[in-house]
Amino acid sequence: MRERWDLMTDEEKVLEILREKGEMTTSELEREFNQRGEDCPDGAVRTLMRLKTRGIISGRMDPARNGWVWSLPG
Repeated sequence: MRERWDLMTDEEKVLEILREKGEMTTSELEREFNQRGEDCPDGAVRTLMRLKTRGIISGRMDPARNGWVWSLPG
C-alpha cells in the first residue's frame, strides 16, 4: 500500500482518501495526510478546488462543520 501511495499524485491521493473515508472537511483531509506520514499537499485547497471545478469531486460549505466538505459525486 505504501509504495502505491508514494507513486500517486496529490489529486490521486485526495480521491483515494475520499473513496476510503467518504465525505470529509478540508481539515479532516489534511489530518489524514498527516496520519499517512506526509504533509498535506502544497496548496491543498487549490488541489481540492481544481478537482471540484473539473467535476471530479463535490464541495460545499457546511456551517455545521465550520468549513468546506468534500465528497465523490453520486
